[in-house]
Amino acid sequence: MTTVDDQQPRSGAGPVALAELRGEFRHLRTAINNRTFAAKLALCAALTGGGAAIALHPALWSRVVGVVLLGCMFAHAAELQHQTLHSLGFRNRRANTVAGIVLGVPMLISFAAYRATHMRHHRDLGTPENREFFDYGDQYGADGRRSRWRTALTWTVRFTMLHFYRLFLVNAARAALRRDYAGESAATSRRIRRDHHVILAAVLAMTALSVALRDPVVLWVWILPLLLVAGPVHAAIELPEHFRCETLSEDPFANTRTIRSNRLMTWFTNGNNFHVEHHLMPNLPIERLPELHAEVRPGLKYFHTSYVDFFRKVVRG
Repeated sequence: MTTVDDQQPRSGAGPVALAELRGEFRHLRTAINNRTFAAKLALCAALTGGGAAIALHPALWSRVVGVVLLGCMFAHAAELQHQTLHSLGFRNRRANTVAGIVLGVPMLISFAAYRATHMRHHRDLGTPENREFFDYGDQYGADGRRSRWRTALTWTVRFTMLHFYRLFLVNAARAALRRDYAGESAATSRRIRRDHHVILAAVLAMTALSVALRDPVVLWVWILPLLLVAGPVHAAIELPEHFRCETLSEDPFANTRTIRSNRLMTWFTNGNNFHVEHHLMPNLPIERLPELHAEVRPGLKYFHTSYVDFFRKVVRG
């Protein structure tokens, strides 16, 4: 286990220092590779399809394996969607939007709502105005003095993603009633309604298929993978990003965490483990983040060599 919490970040704080630091790494900027992201989508689709086939096999062991695989792919799709938020999947903006909408359906994530909130998160991180799309309650672990039962309740709320599902139901109802969304422009509200209409149509289609086949298809290939696997896995992926970091500092070396991890987890989280690097250069292609990590590694303040190391330290308090 290696941490460098006692090291000083290279960047200092403030927009001027960050702009200068980003200038040092402009040599890493490259054109977006459409084929790379298309390959990611194809692999995700293949594994999702395989998971659905396994989950629909009547044997219990097959159901369990299929549900777990599907849930993991739902969470992986959300990480791929994150890439499209930054228009880093395809060179074409419309292609990113279409891919982002589809990738968000399994976890009930509106591409437009996520994108609008996420862009503000990048802008406001380090200030009291910072808000994130996924609300986990005690977002960054600031409430450190809790009784045992409150601690258990806090983690239950986080890993079941109850706040997010409640928000989805509220937003879906607004979409059905054709209402705008607070804090969003009329254009963004139209896009958010569009996304919720797509998700609701998918829910209705899967439900109709289940009724027609007289088999709870929607339960095995969507509801159970979402609630039992995708939600907790997604919450676990997002937890390290800023948890117990200095979120009122504008310095990404202080307000964000990086986890080096291994190739499997880097693929599964779609580079989300290199989170300091992403906040330092949010428009850098995801595939170049490991190279940026190699250059900024000495200055990382919150750093872990693996997800196991991070969660072990969280559990130990």
